[in-house]
Amino acid sequence: MMSGTSMAAPHIAGLAALIKQKFPNFSPAAIASALSTTASQNDKSGGPIMAQRSYAFPDLSQTPATPFDMGSGFVNATGALNPGLIFDSSYDDYMSFLCGINGSAPVVLNYTGQNCLLYNSTLYGPDLNLPSITLAKLNQSTIVQRTVQNIAGNNETYSVGWNAPFGVSVKVTPTHFSIGNGEKQVLSVILNATANNSVASFGKIGLFGDQ
Repeated sequence: MMSGTSMAAPHIAGLAALIKQKFPNFSPAAIASALSTTASQNDKSGGPIMAQRSYAFPDLSQTPATPFDMGSGFVNATGALNPGLIFDSSYDDYMSFLCGINGSAPVVLNYTGQNCLLYNSTLYGPDLNLPSITLAKLNQSTIVQRTVQNIAGNNETYSVGWNAPFGVSVKVTPTHFSIGNGEKQVLSVILNATANNSVASFGKIGLFGDQ
């Protein structure tokens, strides 16, 4: 069986082209959002996606995959062409993020030809408007915001649900919202550390539409 990123990449590239054909104005970030938010975290039999932990004994060393193993999960081609909501980020957003990395200005200039003095360099990784949130360290509490845009072609009402990571309490506001076609909604995610934890833990936030 052929597997791995070498086989995944051409499939994802082809699907990205189909998304771009349907939504010509989508940015790369919007395409990635459509792929990520509609992916499945279960395998074709409905069980959890498994990750191989040993090359020597691949069938005997599998455990449930984490986002570090599987990313967003198995791509759903039909769902990705109708994501409902997207998380979008602009070129300037990514430039601001890169320029905010300490000592990155010469590297950014070398690879992009852009001067970091032209960008707001206070955009940190967790602040990028991605369909995921990654915090290297959570001290006490923090608030992270995300903006979603309705591209479904119709008005829709969403409810928000979540499973908190171990050692963290989570609250998302608003928990319900109605959004018209083309409109945007800001979501605030409040995270509070409730226990010391030296290993990565993972949670989920779901946006569930009524259509």
